[in-house]
Amino acid sequence: MSAYPLVVDRRFELSERWCNWNGVDVIFIAARAAIEAGPFDPPLCEVVFDEEYDPFTVDTLEEAREHLRNNRVRSMDIILSHIDEDEARVTLHYSGDRLQLNGYGSDWPRARAAYDAAQAELAGHFGITTFKLPKLPSDTVAETRKRLVIEDLEAALENVDSGSEDR
Repeated sequence: MSAYPLVVDRRFELSERWCNWNGVDVIFIAARAAIEAGPFDPPLCEVVFDEEYDPFTVDTLEEAREHLRNNRVRSMDIILSHIDEDEARVTLHYSGDRLQLNGYGSDWPRARAAYDAAQAELAGHFGITTFKLPKLPSDTVAETRKRLVIEDLEAALENVDSGSEDR
């Protein structure tokens, strides 16, 4: 038997793409929402322009907006994360008219909250309702088995208690 505890790896990883994207300002709104919802405190921000041609990098969303106003860019990658990037990270990749949102992290609640906030901003801007998976029904087979085992244990316990009075 091992002395090490069992570690279950629960990573969050989602991705969503939109074609014919034309709302550059909304990308920055979504990025700010992800930072707040994470929360990414302190937030790490890296924005890379034209990575595949002549990369130019800035460290804030404000610098990125200014660069976009003054320059023609082919692509933009916004990478947002917590101090430990593997815990929670959101990326927004914009190229031409396509946008891809990615969420990743070992800190499931933080990574998921950041991703969901960004996704809600992006989808809401265009009147798209994001889907929510329905809550799974209780496993009736497992619940029935559990009930039957409990009833058997209670009956066995009553038999043990009644037998001890005869001694």
